[in-house]
Amino acid sequence: MDKWLNHPTAMKIISLALGIILWAVVHFDESQPTTTVPTSNYEYKTVNSVRIQATGLNAQNYVLQSMSADSVKLYVRGSKTDLLRASSDDYTVYVDLSTVTEGQHTLRLQTELPRGVEQVSITPSTVTVAVEELQTKEFEVEVTTKGTPAKGYKAGIPVLSPTNRVHVTLPSSGLAKVERVGGTVSVEGESKTIKSKSVKLAAYDSEGNVIEGAVLDPAVLEVEVPITNPYKLVPLQFKLIGQLPSGLSIASFKPETEQVTIYGPQDVLDTIEFVEADVNLSELTQTGEFAVPIKGVASITEFSPAEAKVSVEIVLSQIRSLQGLPVTIEGVGDGLAAKIVEPATQVVDITVRGAPAILDKLQPGDVDVVADLSGRGLGSYTVPLTVNSPRFVDQAGGNLTITVEITEAATEEPTDETAATDGTETGAGETGSTGSGGAGSGSTGSGGASSGNSGSGSTGTGTSGSGGASSGSSGSGNAGAGNEASQADGASGAGGAETDQPTTNQESQAPASH
Repeated sequence: MDKWLNHPTAMKIISLALGIILWAVVHFDESQPTTTVPTSNYEYKTVNSVRIQATGLNAQNYVLQSMSADSVKLYVRGSKTDLLRASSDDYTVYVDLSTVTEGQHTLRLQTELPRGVEQVSITPSTVTVAVEELQTKEFEVEVTTKGTPAKGYKAGIPVLSPTNRVHVTLPSSGLAKVERVGGTVSVEGESKTIKSKSVKLAAYDSEGNVIEGAVLDPAVLEVEVPITNPYKLVPLQFKLIGQLPSGLSIASFKPETEQVTIYGPQDVLDTIEFVEADVNLSELTQTGEFAVPIKGVASITEFSPAEAKVSVEIVLSQIRSLQGLPVTIEGVGDGLAAKIVEPATQVVDITVRGAPAILDKLQPGDVDVVADLSGRGLGSYTVPLTVNSPRFVDQAGGNLTITVEITEAATEEPTDETAATDGTETGAGETGSTGSGGAGSGSTGSGGASSGNSGSGSTGTGTSGSGGASSGSSGSGNAGAGNEASQADGASGAGGAETDQPTTNQESQAPASH
């Protein structure tokens, strides 16, 4: 026997037989279904919380709103080896939604199990799904800022690109809840304009909550947020400096820029009412459009525009004389009066220069000639004259002067009624030594309605008295007339007439001092 086993041929036959047996065993296990395994070889297992997968839904047109269950319990059987070899991820439960439309549907669950494992039961075996059709609507995007820029700066309105509108896709019930579509960008501490900032967008309901599941197209936009100083729009005033070249005048001056936006701290802006642009006349030699810089202001960081444009028409000058212009006297001190003593006519002639079209329309009343006596006391002065003329009309020739005499202003004289009262009370007897001025009481007075020798009337003035409302030696009455009642100056007056005469002359000049 041992000799036979040691024979090479015998060993080959035995090996071949063992190989055939092993092949048959393996082939038998793979080809036979698990259901053919004798019942006595089954083992059972419960697989809990297997998640249900929804498959086949047309996601472009529909959305799964709800499903009555999201997981199931599987009861399976198989060989111990197969059950141990299978992990929980090898068990698949799904519901096929490929044929459903909008509405509620109850569908049977389907399973995919590991090899060698078969399903005994599934709980639940069906699910009810709610499917809703998707709708799309266009919304305007609103991007808001959060935070505070650097001190003294302000955040402007965000600008979106490439568009400010997006399409939102949601079930009809969800789309009705969309109040706005927007995003948020931070400006905290910023002092420069924020450029090309990507902002993720979302759909919000009326309470500001994000609506989940909304599909936005596009979902991200680029935003630019201007960060600027506070600003203010103010008028622009042009200031003419220098002199035009000899022989030239401005015929028209038309600003094309009338307002300027200025940027700076708010407290500085609050104090600025206008800005200026200097036009240097010495640089203008011909008609044209000119750009002049805005004059800088402390703490103002930016002007918009930075330059102002103006159209100027330059023409050859023309000369014109204006004769007999009155002189306005200004600055006369309190208690003083002034009169022009030279020229005696109290008017002056001036020569002006300007564009022919402007001079043709010029009227004497358009030009003011002023003498300023500010700070001057009693005495005689030679005073330079200031000529105030319309724009682009200049005084030609040398400076003009006048001679002015400043005196004390006359005090206000009593009225006729006051003089009569004083004469009635003090006039007594037929002869007095001398008349006293001011109140109009004479040496020989008449009171009441009776008549005196030379005076008459109810006001009662004396023959040799002076003063009162009528300056002269003989008075005039209101109710009746005496021998000399109509005369302004009487021959029999003494003292009073000489004293009053200068005062009267000064008063006659009073209108010239205004």
